[in-house]
Order: sequence, then C-alpha cells, then structure tokens
Amino acid sequence: MKGPNRERGPDLESSHGEEAMHATHSHAAPPAARATDLPEVGAARPVLELLVDFDAAPATHAVPVLAYGSVVEAAPLRVAVDGRARGAKRAKSCLVAPEPGDRVLCSLDGATAYVLAVLDGAADTRVVADGKLEVRADELALAGRRVGVEGAEVAIHAGALRMHAQSAVAALEELRLLGRSLEANVADKVVLFAERVEARASRLLTRAKHAFRFVEGLEQVRAGHYDLRAEGLAALRGENTILAARVLAKLDGEQVKIG
Repeated sequence: MKGPNRERGPDLESSHGEEAMHATHSHAAPPAARATDLPEVGAARPVLELLVDFDAAPATHAVPVLAYGSVVEAAPLRVAVDGRARGAKRAKSCLVAPEPGDRVLCSLDGATAYVLAVLDGAADTRVVADGKLEVRADELALAGRRVGVEGAEVAIHAGALRMHAQSAVAALEELRLLGRSLEANVADKVVLFAERVEARASRLLTRAKHAFRFVEGLEQVRAGHYDLRAEGLAALRGENTILAARVLAKLDGEQVKIG
C-alpha cells in the first residue's frame, strides 16, 4: 500500500500546485485590455451620432473684442477704430447719444460694431432712447439751473401736486380748468386783462369793503327781482333820468321833495 501511494505523490503535488496558482490568479487584477479588444470606430459611430452631429459645420462665431474708437458721423452712426471707419450701432444700455468727435468704447464682433459707452466728448450731453423710456424710483429729483420739458403732449398724474416758485409766467393759447372746487388766496392784488369776460354760476356772492365800477358805455342789468338797499345815502343821478313802471310807481318817505 505504501509503494503505490509513494509513486503517485508527484502527480498529486503538481495537481495541488496548479489549483493554488489558479486560485491566486483568480483574485489578481484582470489583464489590461489590448488594442485588438477595443470596439472598432465604425461600430461606435452610430451610437455617437445620437449625441454629436458629425455633419454640422464648425462654429464660426468670433469672440467680441473691446476697442477704443472715435465717432466720425452721428446719423448714421460711424466710428473709426484703428484708423478704419465702419458702421456701428448704439448699444441699448448706452443712453448718451454719440456726437462727432466723441471718444467711445466699442465691441467688435466680426463685421458688427456696437458703441457701449461714450467716454469723452463735448460738454453738452443728450440722453436719447429708441421707443419708450420709463424711469421708476421711490424718490426722483431733477435739479438744474434751467429745466425744460418739451413734447406734443405732457401729462402729469399725481395724488397731490405742489408747486413753489417766486414767480410764474404761463403763455397759453387756450386754457380749460376742470375741478370740483377752486380756492385762491392772494395777499396783495389780482389784475385781469381780457377782451371779454363771462361768468356763469347758480349763485354769485361778492363781499368787499369798497367796490368801484367804471363803465364807459352801456351797463344793463336784467333780473327777475332787483332789490337795491343802502344803510346811508342812495343816490341816483343822471343828465336824463327816467323812472317808469308798467303797473305801479311808488315814492314813500317822511319827506318827498320834487324839484
């Protein structure tokens, strides 16, 4: 029994050695992939075409470049950059209108040029916007030695309007004032010059310490009832005086003198 076992010993040892080596290789890192193991480009392209358009032309957009320039012409706008004059557009954020000779900052993108800002120029400045310009703020103040507003129509909408001035002059072809009530307080005097004055009211009340009226021509009063009273003297004088009544004429007093 010992003889045969001793003869098969080397075979058993080699068998156990191969099993051990196989177990060791099974836990080791997999071998690096070879070039022949990679998929071919032609096989991978159908998958990439779902993500990339191979037939599209390459992008040709130029990167904008900033450059200094000078305004050659205002309308149409032309600027000179590096000694070359070209047409340009005013950027929407540039509200200052460029004038000939102004130094400007430009954005160049191929054949397109934009004026981003006016850096230096004449002392006078014009703010110009294409279309509607709306300014909103919690508080807005305009200050200047002289402020002018010009337009075909100027509208002011406010909950309260206050004006303070030492003097005011208004030259109007036609004036219409509409309101529920009007109150005017004048400390010194009111002077009115007009070719014709008309007043219409349901009730007209005038109070004064002294009242004077000078009429060169005719003064006519027509009333349903006319009551003239004087606490002191009531005098009616004229070169020719006519007192006429259609029904009754009455003179009453403690003394009546005629002539």
